[in-house]
Amino acid sequence: MLPVVEIDVGPCINCSLCRRACPTEAINYFSTGQRTHVIDKELCIGCDICVKLCPVDCINQDLEYKPDPIKLESAKVKARAYAKRQRGVRTARRERARRAAEKVRA
Repeated sequence: MLPVVEIDVGPCINCSLCRRACPTEAINYFSTGQRTHVIDKELCIGCDICVKLCPVDCINQDLEYKPDPIKLESAKVKARAYAKRQRGVRTARRERARRAAEKVRA
């Protein structure tokens, strides 16, 4: 099982790259006196997408947190649905580009 992650809000620049890329929507934005991104660890599947995207390296693994297996499986189902939607969007874009190219050649 991959460890979940947490955001160190001190160096976080609130760029939102992590939140926009999260396949389970585990990262939320709150205004709590200062802008803050927070990870809902029950939704995190440990995919590390956010870690790789973070420009200031403020997202780290939380080795102490142990997720509930049922909630983890639910989050994985949500991530698979997200990936399927993204594949559909890419396929539709390619198809539109192919049709536009055919019109130009015709």
